[in-house]
Amino acid sequence: MLRLAQLVWIPLLCLSSMAHAHREKTVLTTMECNPRTGLLEIIHRTYAHDVEHTLGNTLQARGGLDNLEAQARISLEFSNSFTLWDHDGKRIPLQLVGGELESEFFYIYQETACDRLEDIASIRHAMLRNYWPDMANTLNIYRPAGTLSLLFAGATDIQSLSDPAH
Repeated sequence: MLRLAQLVWIPLLCLSSMAHAHREKTVLTTMECNPRTGLLEIIHRTYAHDVEHTLGNTLQARGGLDNLEAQARISLEFSNSFTLWDHDGKRIPLQLVGGELESEFFYIYQETACDRLEDIASIRHAMLRNYWPDMANTLNIYRPAGTLSLLFAGATDIQSLSDPAH
């Protein structure tokens, strides 16, 4: 009986850990107004593994994801694929605060003034999607009226907040 349990459970545990080792390709982004600072804080979180796998040799040549200069370059490159536009079609300027590696995640921080939250008419969230077309990016916008969640997947890189569903 013990031998049978070993034959069944050990392979299952191995399969489970292998499945866990490969992460989903996704970026989770949150936008929330910080009343203390008056800033709309934008936080992008992705698995460090996805960043490493995406940039491969280029990242290694920069010293790996542990290297601060590499983190800065990656943050700059990836933050350019997240854009907000106002109702007049003008780009809302975002300040890149920086990026950091924390455990299994890589974070990129951006900000703008809180009063711009109501100005947002459309959003482009193509972070890592030019490398991984099957990437699914989620954006959660925390507003006084409630949380709005948007999914950027497939051919959807830009979404309008003026849609009736939003």
